[in-house]
Amino acid sequence: MTVRQKEMIVQDFEKYMRHVVRSSTPFTVVNFAAFATSLVNFYNGSNLISTNDRKEAALLLSNCFNSGMGNRITQEDLNQIADLIVSEFTVDYSILNPIFSTTE
Repeated sequence: MTVRQKEMIVQDFEKYMRHVVRSSTPFTVVNFAAFATSLVNFYNGSNLISTNDRKEAALLLSNCFNSGMGNRITQEDLNQIADLIVSEFTVDYSILNPIFSTTE
């Protein structure tokens, strides 16, 4: 992935985090996985990342989530979370709309 693609992913994760804080949405692995799955699939479907970049994008998002959790998740578990993210092909726009509708 390019530096720009990585920046885009991190920026959208940061928007997700701001939304979570504002909306009092629980900061859980389940909620994060639903967001990350939708985001990775949206990027891939919009040709913002290639199919080959899906796993790298999922790992980047998982590492961002881990940072928010105080880096308590092991690398092995991060890889499993990323595998879970890329194993699903749905896009839930109700999760993405608050992220993409912000002007932050």
